[in-house]
Amino acid sequence: MTDAVINDQTLPTGLQRWAIVLCGTVGTWSYSFIWNSVGVALPDMKGSFAATNDQITWVMIGFVVGGAIMTASIGWLSARIGRKQLFMLGMGGFTVSLLGCGAATTLEAEVFWRFIQGLAGAPLLSLGQLIVVNAFPRERYTQATSLWALGFVTGNVVAPALGGYLIEHYGWPWIFYANVPIGVAIFLLAWAVVPLTPKTNPKLDWIGFVSLIVGVALLQFSLARAERLDWFASTEFTIEIFAACLLLYIFVTHTMTATESFVDRRLFRDRNFILGQFIVFVMGGVIYIPLLLLPLMLQQIADYPAIEIGNLLFVRGFGSIITLLIMTQLREKIDPRPLVVLGLALTVIPSWRMAYWTTDVLPFEVMWTNFLQGTGTSLLWAPLNRLVLSRLKGPMQDQGFALFYLTYDIGNAIGTSLIIGMHSRYSQINHAVLAEHINPFNELLRYGTLRGNWSIDDIPGLSALDNEVTRQAAMIAYNNTFLVITILTAATAPLIFLFRRYARADADDEGAQP
Repeated sequence: MTDAVINDQTLPTGLQRWAIVLCGTVGTWSYSFIWNSVGVALPDMKGSFAATNDQITWVMIGFVVGGAIMTASIGWLSARIGRKQLFMLGMGGFTVSLLGCGAATTLEAEVFWRFIQGLAGAPLLSLGQLIVVNAFPRERYTQATSLWALGFVTGNVVAPALGGYLIEHYGWPWIFYANVPIGVAIFLLAWAVVPLTPKTNPKLDWIGFVSLIVGVALLQFSLARAERLDWFASTEFTIEIFAACLLLYIFVTHTMTATESFVDRRLFRDRNFILGQFIVFVMGGVIYIPLLLLPLMLQQIADYPAIEIGNLLFVRGFGSIITLLIMTQLREKIDPRPLVVLGLALTVIPSWRMAYWTTDVLPFEVMWTNFLQGTGTSLLWAPLNRLVLSRLKGPMQDQGFALFYLTYDIGNAIGTSLIIGMHSRYSQINHAVLAEHINPFNELLRYGTLRGNWSIDDIPGLSALDNEVTRQAAMIAYNNTFLVITILTAATAPLIFLFRRYARADADDEGAQP
């Protein structure tokens, strides 16, 4: 086991460095795979637990809330017990939770283990990246981040297909069981090769800690149920969201004024770090939403079979992997800002095209837009990480990375809730508007070629008309949703030019730490 404490002068080399890369990337892969494959298993879980649609969603809510609580705590815990120890603790707890999730026989037990899974697995994301990044010299930050991102992206890509195969042939518990050997192997590998980091004994700011943890957890909890509660029409949702905002306000004001705050204020003296929070918030909120919307749209509107949807969306992952492999070869002297702008452009163009799709969308159209989006999102990730996080040193690295992913999670929760809610409302409004044209005075309904299928004179004809109106209304709602994604993503582009590009000499000196 490597017991030496890592610092800027003693970096791992050779086989140890690549073993550390394997540890960080595969640990993240395991977390990413479970994150994405459980959605495929929900229908089977629903049958096993005899649950309703509303009840089975707690399997996802428990995981999200657990992850939010831990992500907010990673910086302090890492300083307290050490980065390596926290990663190992997370990997061990995550592996145990896999067994618990697979063996659960009641919905209550499944939700409990999923909460533990989110709690334990959250460090695998930010600390997994930190472990990989710190195995390389600072001038190879982009390469290190791209290598780590391969694990995260690959997990997203293979999760639906591999998860579906395991569910179909062995049952839903095996999406958890199949990851247990991986979890054990990464735990042992981390124990053997990951260097120790210095521990500190930071004083716990209880006001900042409780307000952030409870506020973020309550925000995630309320947003996950917002659409089912009908947003502010529900007293319960109104109280929950007000309490969450109040707690987060207390956290911000306390952090600005307290002598010793839970989050180091020096992070917010760095302009790049502050701008990065806005960008990653938008990324979490809109850029990855097509991964959720497209399978629903292709099945509901274009009537694509599930296996073909998986094959079409795989192209997105293919574009991501190719881009990340190219990014590993880029030199740090390249200005990352144009790369981020290019990534945004390659994300905006296909979203704009999707806003004009019809119900007869062709497979090639789905493939090229998804390929560009996969390329764009991967082109964004490593340069943005370099702009925002590469200059952080020491304990502030753990806090900075944790806040980066916490902001991403909050953006994802808010964006998903708002966009899915918007799509649902647009569908209802569009259906009402289109249905107004179904009347005896509509000349189109008098043509013989239409009357064979659509007719207002009999029940089968009216049913066919209603199905088509519903399909067209949903398609318009998808178009509107993609248009909103396009506008919000494009609106972030001017912020990129506000980032400061640090020279290599500046990045290497001691004053680089905020």
